Amino acid sequence: MAPYELATYERGDREAYLGLLGEAWSDRAMSGEEFDWWFGGNPAGSLMSVARLDGRVVGVAAHSLARMVLGGAERVVSFSVHATTHESARGRGIFAALERKHEHEAQERGAAVVLAFASAPTAPIFLGPLGWMEIGRLRVWARPLLSQAPGPATGVRFEQAGDAAADWPNHVVRDAEYLNWRFVDSPRGYRVVGADGAYAVVGKTRYRRIETAVLADFAGGSKDVLRRAVSIADGRAMIALPAPEQRRLFLSLGFVPAPHTLHLMGKPLAGKLDLAPAAWRFTLGDTDFW
Repeated sequence: MAPYELATYERGDREAYLGLLGEAWSDRAMSGEEFDWWFGGNPAGSLMSVARLDGRVVGVAAHSLARMVLGGAERVVSFSVHATTHESARGRGIFAALERKHEHEAQERGAAVVLAFASAPTAPIFLGPLGWMEIGRLRVWARPLLSQAPGPATGVRFEQAGDAAADWPNHVVRDAEYLNWRFVDSPRGYRVVGADGAYAVVGKTRYRRIETAVLADFAGGSKDVLRRAVSIADGRAMIALPAPEQRRLFLSLGFVPAPHTLHLMGKPLAGKLDLAPAAWRFTLGDTDFW
């Protein structure tokens, strides 16, 4: 087999990267506008690479950096995101090679751990040759919705000082800079509701071929704010990722456990990786696909 070459992403690779994502995920792939926002706007930074074979881009991968609270201290963490290999080049170890490159670069950036919500094809690679460890499966919840007209993106900007989720266990730091980038400035058209320090962010996707509202973020634990988020949701159903202590609240508003789970895994780069699922708190907006 001809050898492939790994290279750091350059602007000239944009269309090839988008093309491979489009081939892999069709209408669920990132648009060009989303691509530029996600990788160009992330306040913590991004790592991006491509694999070339005979001068053609046949593999792409990235890591999104984030500030997280781990064990009570703020650290840099790296999330493996938006990776795929062209079908003509599969079986050559390209995904693993790109991932090792980014793990090394993340370590150089001071990242404490690398994390991923792994897909079925990538999970064996993470857990096998890459030496990652499984943290657990996070259960998605859902509730049906009455048909209603979607509201516009709110344009409301976050202005709070500090971390809106400071009382959570291990979590992405939710300060105004992060929340405005992740939701308000996103081309995905999120809507934000809030009151008295609590907020919820609502998005939309096609989930298993069904028009589905997404509770992308929810902090503050307010039943009134959660009820308002449901009231502005558009689709046949709404999905969320409630923490164990939130499940009674979500049950009271019609949410029930759904069949789908997110497969969380990681690898320590500096220090230890907590393998207890209860030690972590994520929402659907912490992923790269909702």
